[in-house]
Amino acid sequence: MKDRIIQLLNTEGLSASKFADIIGVQRSSMSHILSGRNNPSLDFIQKIMRAFPQVSGDWLISGVGEMIKGQVASSLFQEMVKEEDTAPYQVSQPPKLIKKEINEGVPNKADRMPEIEASAFLSGKTIEKVVVFYSDKTFKEYNPA
Repeated sequence: MKDRIIQLLNTEGLSASKFADIIGVQRSSMSHILSGRNNPSLDFIQKIMRAFPQVSGDWLISGVGEMIKGQVASSLFQEMVKEEDTAPYQVSQPPKLIKKEINEGVPNKADRMPEIEASAFLSGKTIEKVVVFYSDKTFKEYNPA
């Protein structure tokens, strides 16, 4: 499990001390786990899972599956996008702003999907990079393979 925690630190671009601060444990506890002196407790694991809900518990605990939840689905989405990029599209009207239906009933404005220009999906453009900004002022970049 120590190696998977180190992988999570590297993926998130965090130092051990910053990670300890984020999950709410003492820095010395983090040091003991990373050195192999101690194994992570259930409480420690739960704190990681609360602070990083995108991380798969199965992966964290046993190494089974992908680190990020939905990563397989994301790969399938990328394949769908690649297939659609080859289809010819013509836009007969000026681009309109569209909202995904997922926005309906979402009370927190920060959780809402942004308005997206329809022409971005219909012009055959490919996704180069997706950047996700978190409320703690950190961010994560995703680059299609």
